[in-house]
Amino acid sequence: MSALIAISIAVFALIALGVAALFLHMVVWLLAAILGLFIYFIPSIIAAARHHEHFLWVLILNIVLGWSGIAWIALIVWAILGERRDPPLRRLSADAFNPPAR
Repeated sequence: MSALIAISIAVFALIALGVAALFLHMVVWLLAAILGLFIYFIPSIIAAARHHEHFLWVLILNIVLGWSGIAWIALIVWAILGERRDPPLRRLSADAFNPPAR
């Protein structure tokens, strides 16, 4: 009877290890996918952070052509060197302190 209990415990332990390994693999693949998407959208993230004048175009071209290494690098350069515009909140606060002349 004790041999049967020992075998049952060993089988359950092996099943638990298999489930844990499967879970770990899923977590690693999920983290790799998130990291890959982050790297893929770096040009768009840079353009958004810099309040790029043509952020929408950078995002669209990043989605469509980002897989191409040359286009990805060109988009990063465009996002860094492109024209900036004032963020909406800064424009609103500047307008609040400078009311239009009547």
